Formats: sequence, structure tokens, C-alpha cells
Amino acid sequence: MQSVTKRVYYSDFVFALLGYFLFVCQDTISKELVTRYHSTQIVLFASITALITVVLYTNQKKAWRKIKKANFTVHFFRTLTMFLAMSSFIYLTYFLPLTTLYSLIFTVPLLLTVGGAVFLNEKVSWRRYLATIIGFIGAVIAIDPFDSDFSKIGIVAILMPFFPAASYLIVRKYGHQESLYSFLIYGKLLMILFSSLVAVYFYKPMPLNDLIINLGAGILRGIAIIFVLNSARHLPSSIFASAQYVQIIAGGLLGYLIFRDIPSLNVYVGSFLIIGAGLYIILREAKLGVSVVTSTTRHPTIPIKKD
Repeated sequence: MQSVTKRVYYSDFVFALLGYFLFVCQDTISKELVTRYHSTQIVLFASITALITVVLYTNQKKAWRKIKKANFTVHFFRTLTMFLAMSSFIYLTYFLPLTTLYSLIFTVPLLLTVGGAVFLNEKVSWRRYLATIIGFIGAVIAIDPFDSDFSKIGIVAILMPFFPAASYLIVRKYGHQESLYSFLIYGKLLMILFSSLVAVYFYKPMPLNDLIINLGAGILRGIAIIFVLNSARHLPSSIFASAQYVQIIAGGLLGYLIFRDIPSLNVYVGSFLIIGAGLYIILREAKLGVSVVTSTTRHPTIPIKKD
């Protein structure tokens, strides 16, 4: 029985790694497209095919009844903050290497530690505060905010990780009764709405090949979401939490192969501190019984119940 459990853990961990790798593939496609199109237009087309993917998943699970009773206010503000996060992330890919951006996005668990204490009255030990401080020092080292290139987009880069953190806090405070499938379906529908309202002002016709690539990125995102969520339902939190950090490795590899981005020493040093601090906080939360799935960087706002 124990060997069967280990095999299940291995397969789910592999799917978690694959899911996070697919997120990086989508980010890589977005980084290439944003040189020609507005970030909200990229979000729009990717969200359309991502919606199709999660609709098929919801239908396969016969879970439509679970989305009927939903708190629209929670979904509205949760998706609005995620729309801002996604759009600003894609915008920043035009200026920054993927590895630098992942260093930024991996500050989300650190922000959640502070946000949980301030807005949710959670008790945070001095150890987690110390880990948070170390993580933020790592972020400063990695992104090098005093660099002249960074100063051009500094405010967006600084605000970007706050958006998914806010999304998480909204769900954690008001959305515990919401269904996973409600987040998937209503989240994608509202993402299409928000991106449409902005993209209409910046829309630029896409050649067929770019459109196919953009739509394909959405399919990758939808599949990545399904892989990550299913892995999260089965894996112990301590195992699942570590899978997300494959994004830094994959981002560095694809960034070099496709864009010839070579991370500088400060990115390596800063990322090491961020990963160490983030893992400590996540594993500490696992020990205390907090839902670690909601503390990860990709899908930070969907509470998962273990099977």
C-alpha cells in the first residue's frame, strides 16, 4: 500500500512540475507577443481558450451544479486583481528577463504573511517575519531597483506582486464557501470581460500565426491549471509547495534559449534568498495546518480540499 501511495505521489509531483513548466511556456509566448501587442489583448485571447479548457474539465467532472451558488462580489474582485496581476506581468516581460520576473512573483508568499497578519488577524511568529524580511532583501538584490532600466517600469514592477496577494486575501477572507469550479469558470469569464474592456482601446489585428500562438498559450494555461490543481488535491503540502520553484529554472533555460537572457549574479543570489524564505514560510504553514495551495504563486486564490 505504501509503495502504491509513493507511486501516486511521484506521478502527481511530475504533473505539478509539468503544470508549472507549462505556465512558463505561456509566459515565454507572452514575452514574445508583447513586443507587438498590448498585454491586455494577449490576456484576452489566452483567456478565451483557457476558458474552453476549464469548461471541458468541469464538464468531464460533471461539476456544473457546483457553480450555481456563487458569490459574485468575491469572484469580481478576485478576478479583477488577477487581471491586473496578469496584465502587468506580461507588460513587464517586455522589459525584464523571466528569471527577474519570477523573483518578483515569488515574493507573493512573503506578502501574504504580512497581509494575513494585517487583514486577517493571523498570528505570525518572529521566525516567519524574519524569513519575510530575508525574502524581501533577496527581492531587492534580484531586481536591482537602482538600475536605470528598472527605474523606467519601477512602479509597475513593485505593484505587480501585490495584485495576486490581494486576490488571495480576498478569497481567504470571503471565499471559503466558493467551489473550485466557480473560480475556474467565473474567473475566466470575468477575465475575458475585463481584458475586453481595456484591449478594445489598444487592439491591433493579429496575423493568423500570431493569433494561433496566442490562443495556444491559453490552452497551455488551462492545462497547467488542471495539472496543478489535481496535484494539489493529492500531494502533501510539503511536497507540492516545492514544485512551483521549477519556474525559476525553466524560466532561466527558456529565457536563454529563446531570448538570450543571461541572469546576472544578483539574480541568482536574490532568487536563492527568496526561494529559501518562501519555502520556509510555506512549509511552516503546512506544519500549522494552513492551506498551502492558496499560498503558491500560480493559482494563489483557489482553496483546495484534499480528496
